[in-house]
Amino acid sequence: MTQGIERVVVPLDAATETSTAIDTAARLAALWRVPLHGVFIEDEELIGLAGLPFARQVTLGTGLEPLTKDHVEDQLHAFAERARRELGAVANRHDVKWSFEVARGPLAPDTLGGEHDFVVAGAATRPIGDHFRVSSRCWSWIAIIARPFLLARREWETGGSVVTLLRRGGPQSARTLDVAAQIAGFYSGTLTVAGTPDLAGSDDFAAWVSGLLEGHSVSLQTEFAAAEPAALRQRIIELDCRLLVLEASEKDAQPEELRELVEHLACDVLIIR
Repeated sequence: MTQGIERVVVPLDAATETSTAIDTAARLAALWRVPLHGVFIEDEELIGLAGLPFARQVTLGTGLEPLTKDHVEDQLHAFAERARRELGAVANRHDVKWSFEVARGPLAPDTLGGEHDFVVAGAATRPIGDHFRVSSRCWSWIAIIARPFLLARREWETGGSVVTLLRRGGPQSARTLDVAAQIAGFYSGTLTVAGTPDLAGSDDFAAWVSGLLEGHSVSLQTEFAAAEPAALRQRIIELDCRLLVLEASEKDAQPEELRELVEHLACDVLIIR
């Protein structure tokens, strides 16, 4: 088990595609031999809207009708029960202990448990009709969750490498590399570590990275990280990136800036603070 990770947590809601996140979380929990915990987050804003006298909804076959608090809560309970059954089925398939709870949003920093949790969230929402999707809440969660946070986009069986971008060095980078190497070992075993010019330009960067990853069974390469976002994205694509691992702090890029970096990439994204 990766040092410090004691549980894998999946935040779920009524709007998000959950299958990929649940499967990824269950597989990681099985490989790390830790429990899996699901948290279904009820939309407090929607419940509040339903309490207003002018609130309406459009239903296929019925048309315009009042949007009531009881109706919204019944629908959320149904979504929560479906999520609970899916989580339990996948956890049992991977022989993982699991638990489940329902919480009412907005998401608070401590909603997803303690500092030793590893969070896996779905990055896409369910389509409405053929073309429309609402914006995913996962980007706002990134700003408040201090635990390792993985946005799951790809099915587990898809190939590809793990790419890690390091910015500073020190204990946080050591932790980032440890988690990245663990997951690279679960996937293809290929890990690329790219550092900023001031970090990767030091004479002992490759030796430092190799020393931190001693004992991990990965095929390792180190390189400079391109400073220009378009060039960085192109290099990530060239490396057949399956998972992009980023280290961040409270002073680093905000969720919208992170989203701009990765929105044109098809890989999973893991953010470690």
